[in-house]
Formats: sequence, structure tokens, C-alpha cells
Amino acid sequence: MEFEVKDMSCDGCANSITRAVTNVDPAAKLDIDVTTKIMKIDSAMPPERQAAVVVEAGFHPTVNA
Repeated sequence: MEFEVKDMSCDGCANSITRAVTNVDPAAKLDIDVTTKIMKIDSAMPPERQAAVVVEAGFHPTVNA
């Protein structure tokens, strides 16, 4: 699933998101580009849960179609 996270501004933000997602799904693979604010998550979690975990970490993702 690909998300845009407009309020992600630095590597610290990316690390926070990575920690949050991998705490819920240790097998998840993330590809985060802070410059473009694009995050890709490869996880067994449903997309709604992926987004919820990112929100719980303090960010506001939107799904990229």
C-alpha cells in the first residue's frame, strides 16, 4: 500500500513510523522517501490498519491511488 504523509518532514519522522508499523507487524517492509513524502508498506495488515498505525504514531497518511 502506498501513502502520502504530508506531515512527515525528516528522518526522525520516518523512523517513528517505521517503529510503529514494525511493532504491530514485525515482518512489515517499509520504503519511505521523506523528500517526496511517499511511504510504501508491504504488510499482511489490511490497508485501514496500516493507516491507523501511522495515525497512532502522530501522522496523517492519505492513500495514493
